[in-house]
Amino acid sequence: MNFWKNFLGKKGTSKETEERSPFMPKITDPVEINFAKKFTEKGGKFLFVENKNAALKTLDKILLENSWDNKQVVCLNKILAQGFNLNFSSVIPKETKALFLNCEYLIANKGGMLICHHQIHNLTLDALPDDLILYASTDQFAPDISEGMTLLKSKYFGDLPTNITTLNVKDSSKNNDFLTQGSSAKKIYLILQE
Repeated sequence: MNFWKNFLGKKGTSKETEERSPFMPKITDPVEINFAKKFTEKGGKFLFVENKNAALKTLDKILLENSWDNKQVVCLNKILAQGFNLNFSSVIPKETKALFLNCEYLIANKGGMLICHHQIHNLTLDALPDDLILYASTDQFAPDISEGMTLLKSKYFGDLPTNITTLNVKDSSKNNDFLTQGSSAKKIYLILQE
């Protein structure tokens, strides 16, 4: 699956559209495009890369943009931390500016990410820093939370993870809305590798 072909693909011609029966199901965007739209509409920073080297360069640019150094970004996954030259820690120190993590699935209809204790251990979303950098691949899309949970159950058959939750992007347009006060939405960078 080539993400860019789906994202930049040609739309049907007007002749094809005219001939389409009104009883046919509506043409919808692929889950990848749907996710990208929802995620960026909410204010998420979507960064598509082709390989691991490009992902490393993109991470360096994120650190530079925010004036962070590698010591201020923590990763709770030892293998992921080593692969990206970041500090591994089983807890999040107070001086941490951002958390680097992966996710289980990218939820297309919400523009969110399904995570569990494999990513955040026993921490609550409130205990995480406000800035998160997520690393995912194009095979992690799920159309909705229900399908994401089904995939999660299949992936960990017989040993369902705990602390399953979704990460949501902090919607900057609703910053002053009292209903969002105390919510666990975060500023999220997503590095999506093909």
